[in-house]
Amino acid sequence: MKYQIGNFVLDVQARTLSAIDGCQNIRPKTLAVLLYLAQRSGEIVSKQELLDNVWDDVKVDDGVVFQSVRDIRQLFSSPQIIQNFPRKGYQFTTQIHLITCQEERFRTIFSMDNVKRLKYFFIVVIILLVLLKLFYKTDVIDIKYDQRIVVLPIKNSVTYTENKWLYLGGMEQLIAKLGGLPDSIFVYQGIYIPRLMHTAGLKRSFNSNDISKIFTVSGASLIVETEMYGNVSDYKLVYKFHLINDVKQGVIIDSSINGALTKLSEKIAIFINSPLQRSGNVAAIKEFSDTLFAEAMISYETDWQTSISFFESYITLNPDSVIALLYLSKLYLWNEQVEQASQLLGKATKLITDNQQEVARIKLLKGRVAAKQKHWLQALKYYGQAAKSIDNSNEWLLKARIAEEQGLAYLQQNLLDESYQAFNLALSFYKIVQTPIGINSTKLHLANVLFQQGKIEEATKVYQQAQQNIQHIQLKFLYSMLEKYGNKLNQYKTL
Repeated sequence: MKYQIGNFVLDVQARTLSAIDGCQNIRPKTLAVLLYLAQRSGEIVSKQELLDNVWDDVKVDDGVVFQSVRDIRQLFSSPQIIQNFPRKGYQFTTQIHLITCQEERFRTIFSMDNVKRLKYFFIVVIILLVLLKLFYKTDVIDIKYDQRIVVLPIKNSVTYTENKWLYLGGMEQLIAKLGGLPDSIFVYQGIYIPRLMHTAGLKRSFNSNDISKIFTVSGASLIVETEMYGNVSDYKLVYKFHLINDVKQGVIIDSSINGALTKLSEKIAIFINSPLQRSGNVAAIKEFSDTLFAEAMISYETDWQTSISFFESYITLNPDSVIALLYLSKLYLWNEQVEQASQLLGKATKLITDNQQEVARIKLLKGRVAAKQKHWLQALKYYGQAAKSIDNSNEWLLKARIAEEQGLAYLQQNLLDESYQAFNLALSFYKIVQTPIGINSTKLHLANVLFQQGKIEEATKVYQQAQQNIQHIQLKFLYSMLEKYGNKLNQYKTL
């Protein structure tokens, strides 16, 4: 028995899911969950109902449902194929259609002679294009942002030293104040800015001529550069709005730093012609008001040992700072201090309440700890939990990094099909925010998987796409990775 689901064909007897680009095997229980949900398309099916009907022959915990749903989403390369309704259940979002004998015979036309095959090939291509358009109209790949904004750290020229926190703390405040922009505007969160600057080669004392490098690595349409002057009750905030081919600048005078940043957020909204809805959650971020934390962030990613020392001192004084625990755990991982990172993440887990983004980041880092220890199944479990916790959010960069880590973990186990699906999902998320480094590094991963699958021609094409982009926009951060996979390509070609 075969079913049409979107542009996929499900063969129940063979336990396969086929599309124009290949065929995937399905585990028995995953197939049972898929059929159960698909045959009730549009209905919300509870987790308990799935357990009672699919696992009626064995006693299992809730995790098997989560795993099966995750597997189905990966099979279709679409997290939207199954919608999750907290405390209610799951809803299959695409219609299922039984393929009749007549339709099945039509599919065998491709076994005729070449002339007839070519004729019907074009008919099927047209049909598939229509189906693809219908099927993917709500997929994440089609999500487009009108603008993408990067707010850089605030250069501090205030005449006294109490405001050292302003460099990153003021940046975080301004980003928080932009939280009222429409959903069609993507604003990079502060946690990603140090890596963007490091990747682009920007120093703490960057100048305006360096800003073009941020466009290269971020895919931003607007970059906000600021510098604060003055003293108490007389602050001057000089700002520049960098576009790809233009720069607009101005100055804001206010009696307080917070007031100046509020006015700047309003000017940004006017400049991009988007209304700014005040949420009330625009207070200063306390985490960054501490000089010690600011100093730790200044050396973050450029001098690990110095940054580690600052963070360790900061956490001694502020043991419940989740953001500091996360930053320090990442530094420990980069420095191969895996056990210390694991201990910090355990502590951070106990401090989290209902912030799903922080939950996802903790799970992602726990997965990386497990991966460092080569516990691949445990790593995948954490990655799956991280993905699930932000399933209905627009944390595209975080989703992309989770999917990318999943692809790497699958690859370590030689699960090439699963790795290919995960990297494709990561690529779709990176494309949403148009981040060149994420897009092209993931293409290199995909090329590597295709090499190992023996698809040399396709792998070469994907590799060359990435190579052209990396060299054209000079993504020096990816040069070593490009060379590594280029060597692999040559090795596969000589086998």
